[in-house]
Amino acid sequence: MPGGFSLTRYRALLVKECRQIRRNWRMIVQLTIPPTLVLIVIGYALNPEVKRLPTALVDLDGGAAAREIGRRLDGTEAFAIVRNFVSLKDAQLALERREVDMAVVLPPDLSSRIAAGRPAELQVLVDAVIANSAVIAGGYLQQIVGRYALDLSAQRPVRLSASAGAPAPPPRIDLRATALYNPGLLFSWYYLTGIMAVIMFVDGSLLASAVTVREKEIGTVEQLLMSPAQSLEIVLAKGTPVLALLLTGFAVSTTTAHLWFGLPLHGPFWLFPVTGAAAGLASLGVGTLIGTFAANQQQAQFLTFFVNPPMVLLSGAFARVENLPEAFQVLSHLLPLRYFVEIVRGITMKGVGIEFLWPRLSALMGIAVLVYTLSAVRFRRQLH
Repeated sequence: MPGGFSLTRYRALLVKECRQIRRNWRMIVQLTIPPTLVLIVIGYALNPEVKRLPTALVDLDGGAAAREIGRRLDGTEAFAIVRNFVSLKDAQLALERREVDMAVVLPPDLSSRIAAGRPAELQVLVDAVIANSAVIAGGYLQQIVGRYALDLSAQRPVRLSASAGAPAPPPRIDLRATALYNPGLLFSWYYLTGIMAVIMFVDGSLLASAVTVREKEIGTVEQLLMSPAQSLEIVLAKGTPVLALLLTGFAVSTTTAHLWFGLPLHGPFWLFPVTGAAAGLASLGVGTLIGTFAANQQQAQFLTFFVNPPMVLLSGAFARVENLPEAFQVLSHLLPLRYFVEIVRGITMKGVGIEFLWPRLSALMGIAVLVYTLSAVRFRRQLH
């Protein structure tokens, strides 16, 4: 009976796995080039910013105020006035036909109300099929109209002060907000850090499950299980080359995000390989555990796609975890991907050190060790 963990047996198995992966050059390409291309595409595609939104202007007033609001809307990068209507019904038809995505209705008494100093209301019709873009477009529109209202309120006291006995304009309180960690408010940085973590985890689980099932398909799993090597030695030997490829792909993705999209790298450099290795170990453990339940690669892929999507959605990679129902928030604490996403954003954008990240890193490493241990135990039980 074999004793404890043997480095000699582990090295022998590692050499065998490295030779197999070296012959499978497609796996090496799969872990380096496609993730980088996906990162570039998603960096541009997953962008909720609203630019040149096709907008219709329904001018029922025809006065100077209506022309000024139309000029300000068309002068921004957010909106593009592509149609002008004099009927609300025509604008609604244009929205139904997807000729425009938003219609701004200027009421007939807009200019007269503004001249008299009375409040005026605008009507906005927005195609809210893409709800996030509709909300952002509404916010931009409120900013534009709000600035126009402030300009009018600033001009009115000047005209009043020219008359005798006019009161001085009241003082105005300005609120100025400072954006920390992302001064340019670039949405791409948020999505890039999430997709970097997701790609590494998904690739690791997919490849680990495929490598585990491959031994079953070619009929060598019984030979491995009957050999003096222990289950942990076999599982670690299979995962080590894949982990090295995952870390290489993660380094390429991080460099691409930094050079291509300007993603900052404020944190200590040594945290990247350490946290990446812990996350890679967790993903390999999940994939290996899935592979022990599958009889072939098709089943392994099906089980992996069943496990990964919920994990990605609950990880906070693309939406705040705090927005989830409370039960899902509690469940997310069991997912290693959540901790890796928080670590990546903390290192890149916030520049925090190990003194702030150690609780998340400890949880990530604990889950990785637990999952890998379970996969090793399950791998030995396949013999029975």
